Amino acid sequence: MIHKLFILIGLVILQFSPLAVWGQTCCSGGVPLTGNLGMPIADKHTWQFALTYDLNMLRTLKVGTEKLDERNRQRITQSVLFETGYTFSKRFSTDIFLSFVSQERRIQNPGLPDQNQRTDGIGDAVILFKYNVITHGPVLWTVGAGPKLPTGASDLTVNGILLGADLQPGSGAWDGIFWSFLVHQLQSRKSMSLSLVSSYRQTGTNENFRLTQSYKFGKEFQLLGGISDRIVLGKLLMDPSLTFRYRKAFMDEAGGSEIPNTGGEWVFINPAVAMSIANKLTFNLGVELPLYANITGTQLTPTYRVTTGLYYLLNRTTLDISNIKKQ
Repeated sequence: MIHKLFILIGLVILQFSPLAVWGQTCCSGGVPLTGNLGMPIADKHTWQFALTYDLNMLRTLKVGTEKLDERNRQRITQSVLFETGYTFSKRFSTDIFLSFVSQERRIQNPGLPDQNQRTDGIGDAVILFKYNVITHGPVLWTVGAGPKLPTGASDLTVNGILLGADLQPGSGAWDGIFWSFLVHQLQSRKSMSLSLVSSYRQTGTNENFRLTQSYKFGKEFQLLGGISDRIVLGKLLMDPSLTFRYRKAFMDEAGGSEIPNTGGEWVFINPAVAMSIANKLTFNLGVELPLYANITGTQLTPTYRVTTGLYYLLNRTTLDISNIKKQ
Protein backbone atom coordinates (compact mmCIF):
# COMPACT_ATOMS: atom_id res chain seq x y z
CA MET A 1 0.00 0.00 0.00
CA ILE A 2 2.76 2.46 0.96
CA HIS A 3 4.73 1.51 -2.14
CA LYS A 4 1.75 2.30 -4.39
CA LEU A 5 1.06 5.58 -2.54
CA PHE A 6 4.58 6.93 -3.10
CA ILE A 7 4.53 5.90 -6.76
CA LEU A 8 1.24 7.77 -7.18
CA ILE A 9 2.71 10.91 -5.56
CA GLY A 10 5.73 10.78 -7.85
CA LEU A 11 3.63 10.34 -10.98
CA VAL A 12 1.40 13.25 -10.03
CA ILE A 13 4.40 15.57 -9.50
CA LEU A 14 6.13 14.61 -12.72
CA GLN A 15 2.96 14.99 -14.76
CA PHE A 16 2.02 18.43 -13.37
CA SER A 17 1.42 20.92 -16.15
CA PRO A 18 2.90 24.35 -15.32
CA LEU A 19 -0.45 25.90 -16.31
CA ALA A 20 -2.24 23.89 -13.69
CA VAL A 21 -0.10 24.83 -10.70
CA TRP A 22 0.18 27.98 -8.66
CA GLY A 23 2.92 30.35 -7.50
CA GLN A 24 4.76 31.84 -4.57
CA THR A 25 5.82 35.28 -3.39
CA CYS A 26 6.31 38.72 -4.88
CA CYS A 27 9.75 39.75 -6.15
CA SER A 28 10.85 36.10 -6.14
CA GLY A 29 12.44 36.79 -2.75
CA GLY A 30 12.19 34.96 0.53
CA VAL A 31 13.83 31.80 1.79
CA PRO A 32 14.74 29.44 -1.12
CA LEU A 33 13.02 26.40 0.38
CA THR A 34 11.91 24.04 -2.37
CA GLY A 35 14.78 24.85 -4.74
CA ASN A 36 17.32 23.48 -2.26
CA LEU A 37 15.53 20.38 -0.96
CA GLY A 38 16.72 16.82 -1.39
CA MET A 39 19.86 14.97 -0.32
CA PRO A 40 21.57 12.45 -2.66
CA ILE A 41 20.59 8.78 -2.66
CA ALA A 42 22.62 6.79 -0.12
CA ASP A 43 22.78 3.28 1.30
CA LYS A 44 21.11 2.54 4.62
CA HIS A 45 22.51 3.85 7.92
CA THR A 46 24.13 6.84 6.22
CA TRP A 47 24.05 10.41 7.55
CA GLN A 48 24.40 13.37 5.18
CA PHE A 49 24.92 17.03 6.02
CA ALA A 50 24.85 20.16 3.84
CA LEU A 51 25.53 23.76 4.86
CA THR A 52 24.77 26.34 2.16
CA TYR A 53 25.01 30.12 1.80
CA ASP A 54 22.52 31.50 -0.72
CA LEU A 55 22.64 35.10 -2.04
CA ASN A 56 19.74 36.26 -4.20
CA MET A 57 20.20 39.74 -5.73
CA LEU A 58 17.17 41.45 -7.26
CA ARG A 59 17.96 44.66 -9.12
CA THR A 60 15.91 44.23 -12.29
CA LEU A 61 12.49 45.91 -12.46
CA LYS A 62 10.05 44.47 -14.98
CA VAL A 63 6.49 44.80 -16.21
CA GLY A 64 5.53 41.49 -17.78
CA THR A 65 8.51 40.63 -19.95
CA GLU A 66 9.60 44.27 -20.40
CA LYS A 67 12.62 45.54 -18.46
CA LEU A 68 12.21 49.05 -17.05
CA ASP A 69 15.02 51.58 -17.06
CA GLU A 70 15.02 52.15 -13.30
CA ARG A 71 17.85 51.33 -10.93
CA ASN A 72 16.86 52.98 -7.66
CA ARG A 73 15.36 49.83 -6.12
CA GLN A 74 16.91 46.59 -5.04
CA ARG A 75 16.14 43.58 -2.89
CA ILE A 76 18.78 41.36 -1.28
CA THR A 77 18.05 38.00 0.32
CA GLN A 78 20.82 36.14 2.11
CA SER A 79 20.11 32.70 3.54
CA VAL A 80 22.10 30.17 5.53
CA LEU A 81 20.61 26.74 4.93
CA PHE A 82 21.30 23.56 6.90
CA GLU A 83 20.06 20.21 5.68
CA THR A 84 20.63 16.78 7.13
CA GLY A 85 19.39 13.41 5.97
CA TYR A 86 19.41 9.86 7.29
CA THR A 87 18.81 6.70 5.23
CA PHE A 88 16.90 4.09 7.22
CA SER A 89 16.74 1.34 4.61
CA LYS A 90 17.05 0.62 0.92
CA ARG A 91 13.76 2.44 0.34
CA PHE A 92 13.17 4.98 3.10
CA SER A 93 15.04 8.13 4.16
CA THR A 94 14.24 11.47 5.79
CA ASP A 95 15.64 14.97 5.28
CA ILE A 96 15.36 17.92 7.67
CA PHE A 97 15.81 21.44 6.33
CA LEU A 98 16.48 24.49 8.57
CA SER A 99 17.10 28.10 7.55
CA PHE A 100 18.25 31.51 8.74
CA VAL A 101 17.38 34.44 6.49
CA SER A 102 18.35 38.10 6.16
CA GLN A 103 16.22 40.21 3.81
CA GLU A 104 16.81 43.83 2.82
CA ARG A 105 14.86 46.23 0.62
CA ARG A 106 16.48 49.47 -0.57
CA ILE A 107 14.77 52.38 -2.35
CA GLN A 108 16.73 55.44 -3.46
CA ASN A 109 14.74 58.59 -4.20
CA PRO A 110 16.65 61.55 -5.67
CA GLY A 111 16.68 64.44 -3.20
CA LEU A 112 15.15 62.31 -0.44
CA PRO A 113 16.63 60.00 2.23
CA ASP A 114 17.05 56.37 1.20
CA GLN A 115 14.35 54.00 2.37
CA ASN A 116 15.89 50.82 3.78
CA GLN A 117 14.11 47.94 5.49
CA ARG A 118 15.87 44.85 6.81
CA THR A 119 14.88 41.78 8.77
CA ASP A 120 16.93 38.88 10.16
CA GLY A 121 15.74 35.72 11.78
CA ILE A 122 15.17 31.99 11.77
CA GLY A 123 13.15 30.94 8.75
CA ASP A 124 10.68 28.11 8.25
CA ALA A 125 11.72 24.44 8.35
CA VAL A 126 10.86 21.42 6.22
CA ILE A 127 10.71 17.70 7.00
CA LEU A 128 10.81 15.58 3.85
CA PHE A 129 9.99 11.85 3.95
CA LYS A 130 11.46 10.09 0.90
CA TYR A 131 10.92 6.76 -0.80
CA ASN A 132 13.18 5.19 -3.45
CA VAL A 133 10.87 3.90 -6.17
CA ILE A 134 13.62 2.65 -8.51
CA THR A 135 16.95 1.67 -6.93
CA HIS A 136 18.75 -0.46 -9.54
CA GLY A 137 20.17 0.02 -13.00
CA PRO A 138 21.01 3.23 -14.85
CA VAL A 139 17.79 4.94 -13.67
CA LEU A 140 17.12 5.94 -10.07
CA TRP A 141 13.88 7.55 -8.90
CA THR A 142 13.05 8.99 -5.49
CA VAL A 143 9.84 10.72 -4.42
CA GLY A 144 9.11 12.60 -1.22
CA ALA A 145 6.51 14.52 0.70
CA GLY A 146 6.36 16.42 3.95
CA PRO A 147 5.31 19.55 5.82
CA LYS A 148 6.82 23.00 5.88
CA LEU A 149 6.67 24.12 9.50
CA PRO A 150 6.04 27.80 10.42
CA THR A 151 9.12 28.09 12.65
CA GLY A 152 10.02 31.59 11.42
CA ALA A 153 8.52 34.80 12.76
CA SER A 154 5.78 36.43 10.67
CA ASP A 155 4.98 39.40 12.92
CA LEU A 156 8.17 41.51 12.92
CA THR A 157 7.65 45.27 13.16
CA VAL A 158 9.70 48.44 12.64
CA ASN A 159 8.75 51.42 14.80
CA GLY A 160 5.57 49.60 15.70
CA ILE A 161 4.55 49.06 12.07
CA LEU A 162 4.12 45.48 10.84
CA LEU A 163 6.44 44.68 7.94
CA GLY A 164 5.09 43.22 4.72
CA ALA A 165 4.73 39.45 4.46
CA ASP A 166 7.50 39.26 1.85
CA LEU A 167 10.02 40.68 4.37
CA GLN A 168 9.08 38.34 7.23
CA PRO A 169 11.47 35.42 7.95
CA GLY A 170 8.52 33.01 8.07
CA SER A 171 5.14 32.66 6.42
CA GLY A 172 3.14 31.91 9.57
CA ALA A 173 1.47 28.95 7.88
CA TRP A 174 1.86 25.22 7.36
CA ASP A 175 2.59 24.13 3.78
CA GLY A 176 2.70 20.78 2.03
CA ILE A 177 5.79 19.87 -0.01
CA PHE A 178 5.82 17.24 -2.79
CA TRP A 179 9.14 16.39 -4.40
CA SER A 180 10.58 14.01 -7.02
CA PHE A 181 14.14 13.25 -8.16
CA LEU A 182 14.88 11.21 -11.30
CA VAL A 183 18.43 10.52 -12.50
CA HIS A 184 19.71 8.56 -15.49
CA GLN A 185 23.31 7.38 -15.79
CA LEU A 186 24.53 7.37 -19.39
CA GLN A 187 25.77 3.98 -20.49
CA SER A 188 28.18 5.48 -23.02
CA ARG A 189 29.88 7.49 -20.27
CA LYS A 190 29.35 6.12 -16.76
CA SER A 191 30.51 9.34 -15.06
CA MET A 192 27.84 11.46 -16.78
CA SER A 193 24.22 11.65 -15.68
CA LEU A 194 21.00 13.44 -16.56
CA SER A 195 18.68 14.54 -13.77
CA LEU A 196 15.15 15.87 -13.40
CA VAL A 197 13.90 17.37 -10.15
CA SER A 198 10.35 18.60 -9.63
CA SER A 199 8.70 20.12 -6.58
CA TYR A 200 5.25 21.41 -5.74
CA ARG A 201 4.44 23.56 -2.73
CA GLN A 202 0.83 23.68 -1.53
CA THR A 203 0.77 26.77 0.67
CA GLY A 204 -1.34 27.33 3.74
CA THR A 205 -2.90 30.49 5.14
CA ASN A 206 -1.68 32.72 7.97
CA GLU A 207 -5.04 33.58 9.49
CA ASN A 208 -3.73 36.32 11.79
CA PHE A 209 -1.22 38.27 9.73
CA ARG A 210 -2.78 41.71 10.33
CA LEU A 211 -4.97 41.04 13.34
CA THR A 212 -8.05 39.74 11.53
CA GLN A 213 -6.64 39.77 7.98
CA SER A 214 -5.29 36.54 6.52
CA TYR A 215 -2.33 36.19 4.16
CA LYS A 216 -1.50 33.34 1.84
CA PHE A 217 1.59 33.04 -0.33
CA GLY A 218 0.91 31.66 -3.78
CA LYS A 219 1.46 27.99 -4.53
CA GLU A 220 4.64 27.08 -6.37
CA PHE A 221 5.90 24.62 -8.95
CA GLN A 222 9.54 24.13 -9.95
CA LEU A 223 11.19 21.89 -12.53
CA LEU A 224 14.96 21.47 -12.75
CA GLY A 225 16.66 19.57 -15.56
CA GLY A 226 20.41 19.14 -15.67
CA ILE A 227 23.49 17.27 -16.77
CA SER A 228 26.60 16.54 -14.68
CA ASP A 229 29.90 14.78 -15.13
CA ARG A 230 32.97 13.79 -13.11
CA ILE A 231 36.43 15.05 -14.03
CA VAL A 232 39.69 13.93 -12.41
CA LEU A 233 42.49 16.51 -12.32
CA GLY A 234 45.44 14.88 -10.63
CA LYS A 235 44.14 14.07 -7.15
CA LEU A 236 41.24 16.49 -7.42
CA LEU A 237 37.74 15.20 -8.17
CA MET A 238 35.42 17.74 -9.78
CA ASP A 239 31.75 17.38 -10.67
CA PRO A 240 30.69 20.18 -13.05
CA SER A 241 27.00 20.50 -13.83
CA LEU A 242 24.61 22.62 -15.84
CA THR A 243 20.99 22.97 -14.72
CA PHE A 244 17.97 24.79 -16.12
CA ARG A 245 15.28 25.78 -13.61
CA TYR A 246 11.68 26.65 -14.41
CA ARG A 247 9.53 28.26 -11.72
CA LYS A 248 5.82 28.99 -11.94
CA ALA A 249 4.09 31.22 -9.41
CA PHE A 250 0.59 32.58 -9.05
CA MET A 251 -0.53 35.57 -7.00
CA ASP A 252 -0.51 35.89 -3.23
CA GLU A 253 -3.79 36.48 -1.40
CA ALA A 254 -4.73 38.82 1.45
CA GLY A 255 -8.13 38.43 3.04
CA GLY A 256 -9.06 36.02 0.27
CA SER A 257 -8.32 38.52 -2.54
CA GLU A 258 -5.40 38.33 -4.96
CA ILE A 259 -2.59 40.85 -4.44
CA PRO A 260 -1.40 42.81 -7.49
CA ASN A 261 2.27 42.62 -8.53
CA THR A 262 2.83 39.11 -7.21
CA GLY A 263 3.50 35.89 -9.11
CA GLY A 264 4.86 35.09 -12.55
CA GLU A 265 7.13 32.58 -14.25
CA TRP A 266 10.90 32.38 -14.62
CA VAL A 267 13.58 30.33 -16.38
CA PHE A 268 17.14 30.26 -15.00
CA ILE A 269 20.45 28.71 -16.02
CA ASN A 270 22.74 27.40 -13.27
CA PRO A 271 26.35 26.35 -14.01
CA ALA A 272 27.92 24.81 -10.91
CA VAL A 273 30.81 22.70 -9.72
CA ALA A 274 31.39 20.38 -6.76
CA MET A 275 34.96 19.68 -5.62
CA SER A 276 36.14 17.01 -3.21
CA ILE A 277 38.38 18.87 -0.73
CA ALA A 278 38.80 16.14 1.90
CA ASN A 279 37.66 12.63 2.70
CA LYS A 280 33.85 12.66 2.50
CA LEU A 281 33.81 16.48 2.33
CA THR A 282 32.74 18.37 -0.81
CA PHE A 283 32.73 22.08 -1.64
CA ASN A 284 29.96 23.37 -3.94
CA LEU A 285 29.73 26.60 -5.92
CA GLY A 286 27.00 27.68 -8.31
CA VAL A 287 25.82 30.82 -10.12
CA GLU A 288 22.25 31.23 -11.35
CA LEU A 289 21.28 33.71 -14.05
CA PRO A 290 17.81 34.52 -15.45
CA LEU A 291 17.05 33.60 -19.05
CA TYR A 292 13.38 34.56 -19.09
CA ALA A 293 10.88 36.23 -16.78
CA ASN A 294 7.20 36.99 -17.31
CA ILE A 295 6.08 39.04 -14.33
CA THR A 296 2.56 39.65 -13.07
CA GLY A 297 2.30 43.43 -12.86
CA THR A 298 5.43 45.37 -11.87
CA GLN A 299 8.04 43.62 -9.74
CA LEU A 300 11.70 43.37 -8.94
CA THR A 301 13.02 40.13 -10.42
CA PRO A 302 16.32 38.27 -9.82
CA THR A 303 19.44 39.70 -11.44
CA TYR A 304 21.75 36.93 -10.25
CA ARG A 305 22.04 34.34 -7.51
CA VAL A 306 25.10 32.70 -5.96
CA THR A 307 25.17 29.57 -3.82
CA THR A 308 28.15 28.03 -2.07
CA GLY A 309 28.48 25.44 0.64
CA LEU A 310 29.83 22.22 2.09
CA TYR A 311 28.49 18.69 1.88
CA TYR A 312 29.60 15.90 4.25
CA LEU A 313 28.83 12.18 4.22
CA LEU A 314 29.19 10.04 7.34
CA ASN A 315 29.96 6.33 6.82
CA ARG A 316 30.23 6.70 3.07
CA THR A 317 28.51 3.85 1.27
CA THR A 318 26.67 5.94 -1.33
CA LEU A 319 26.09 4.77 -4.86
CA ASP A 320 28.49 6.19 -7.46
CA ILE A 321 25.62 8.05 -9.08
CA SER A 322 24.67 9.83 -5.83
CA ASN A 323 27.19 12.61 -6.27
CA ILE A 324 24.63 14.32 -8.48
CA LYS A 325 22.95 16.91 -6.28
CA LYS A 326 20.86 19.75 -7.59
CA GLN A 327 22.15 23.20 -6.86
